[in-house]
Amino acid sequence: MKSKNNSAKITRREFINISGAAGLSLLLSSCRLNQVEAALKPTQAATSIPAITLSPSQQQLASTTLEADLIILNAKVITLDALDSIAQAIAVKDGLIVAVGNNEQLKALTGKNTKVIDAAKKVVTPGLIDAHIHYAVAGLLNTYYIPFIAPTVTDIPSLQAELVRVLASKPKGEWLVGFFFALKGDGLPDRYELDKASPAHPVWLMQQGGHVGVANSLALKLSAVTAQTPNPSGGIIERDAKGELTGVFYNHRSMDVLRRTIPRYTEDLVLEGMEMLQTSFLAAGVTSFQDNNVRDTSNLKTYRQLAEQGKLQMRNAVYYTLEWEKDLETALKIEAFDLPLSRFAGYKFLIDGTAPTAFCHEKHSGASWNLSTWEAKSFKDTIRILHDTGKQICVHCYGDAAADLTLDAYEAAMNANPRSDPRHRIEHAVITTQQATQRCKDLGVVIQYNPTFIHLAGDYWPKQFSPAQVSRIIVSREWLENGVHTTIGSDFPSTPWLKPQATIAAAMWRESPLKKPVRPEQSLTFMEALKAHTLGAAYAAHEEKLKGSIEPGKLADLAMWSRDPTSADPKAIYNFPDMSLTIIGGKIVHQA
Repeated sequence: MKSKNNSAKITRREFINISGAAGLSLLLSSCRLNQVEAALKPTQAATSIPAITLSPSQQQLASTTLEADLIILNAKVITLDALDSIAQAIAVKDGLIVAVGNNEQLKALTGKNTKVIDAAKKVVTPGLIDAHIHYAVAGLLNTYYIPFIAPTVTDIPSLQAELVRVLASKPKGEWLVGFFFALKGDGLPDRYELDKASPAHPVWLMQQGGHVGVANSLALKLSAVTAQTPNPSGGIIERDAKGELTGVFYNHRSMDVLRRTIPRYTEDLVLEGMEMLQTSFLAAGVTSFQDNNVRDTSNLKTYRQLAEQGKLQMRNAVYYTLEWEKDLETALKIEAFDLPLSRFAGYKFLIDGTAPTAFCHEKHSGASWNLSTWEAKSFKDTIRILHDTGKQICVHCYGDAAADLTLDAYEAAMNANPRSDPRHRIEHAVITTQQATQRCKDLGVVIQYNPTFIHLAGDYWPKQFSPAQVSRIIVSREWLENGVHTTIGSDFPSTPWLKPQATIAAAMWRESPLKKPVRPEQSLTFMEALKAHTLGAAYAAHEEKLKGSIEPGKLADLAMWSRDPTSADPKAIYNFPDMSLTIIGGKIVHQA
């Protein structure tokens, strides 16, 4: 600190840049406590809470000069520091963690205005960070899209019945835009099945995963999509054996051909949906998230607006999605922002779709196995240009060829411009080669994956992919043991589980919907999964110095678990209730 005035305040940025015991020592010094040097250090062992020695006068000075805003006592604090220390207590001042230790140590920081919480031996962890979510889109599920999901809709007949019911109150000719999740039987309706329930209304239904949609005949007509309409590059407009349209569209580029006709949602609906969704995430202990699919620059403005108005309490990093080559011009004009709760973090691509259109080296039985959504040269050129902006890049990769093409693009860009630690990412990484594991390590590429995919598609994969391909599905332990930086996320709403508890449990409990194990040797322990959902997620967004562990100098983003997850069966964790407390910046934002 430059000022010699002992009463000078330390700035937030200065404090955040201070780490560990040295940081706390400097903070104490700024509060005229330099005689209590190194008094409140992080704990030193995973199973012990070492005492610090303070004289009575030092304790009195600490309690009267450094008064914590919040102290949590009598907890099982999983710090996730370098030693995986377990502590009893946490002290918070001005939104930051100032001390971690045992009860007696931190009681010395109690003042008349300190809020003290007795955790009653509950587990406290860093706040959960969802490293892959489509938050703005998820909000629209409550305001724009009409749901056709269980228990009301479970198969095509019940879908048709619900369509008839919903359309009965809509004027003829008005669009219906909805979504469905899973249907028994073939899983996807066709346009003829939709027509039976909706002859007078154009209908567009998205499968909740986000990469497949179905239109009825009137929607096709209004959108001028015919059997002669060519497939766009990187997309499939499905046709039957006779060459007639089925109404099914695979990948965003093909869906865009039809969606350009649909009345667009308003930004007010986006804003309303994002606010409505927040309560559920806060209750689940989510304190930060990374939105990896912001297709519209207007949604970036919505994020900024919510952050400036204080309406979105969760911290977030957002990535602009490039779907077409022309999106590059828009991307380069984005006005970046870095606010206390929201920041523009970089760019996102999709290089394939989901399982039916996974871009793979070897054939599979889906709709397409060798289709990339971007032409290789254009993709590499665009990656290079965006790499040069200094921002981070994420690429959606389902198949192994998609991941390898992405690594090729990253390597070429990094060789041409050797930026320090760009930390580019592969999202999902469902099927990857063994060589890709080493390349990710060498290039410093982060893998973000979604363990709940196993609970969604674990029975479907063997029907579509070869045994060799199935053997390479989400090799999480291989990545971990080979030093690849990894993180996990919900991929909500592409999956129906927004709770981190479900994501963590799925990483530990690799079981299909029919209770079949899926490469169980790749399972993680609870601590490994927790770290992937906290410190790993922070690292994935260049934020590990700010959050992801409970250490002095970091943001006071915390979650108090309602039950102890450390020794619980993964199946139990999967169904854990909401957190007892969620704290962001030292403020309680959820209390059960």
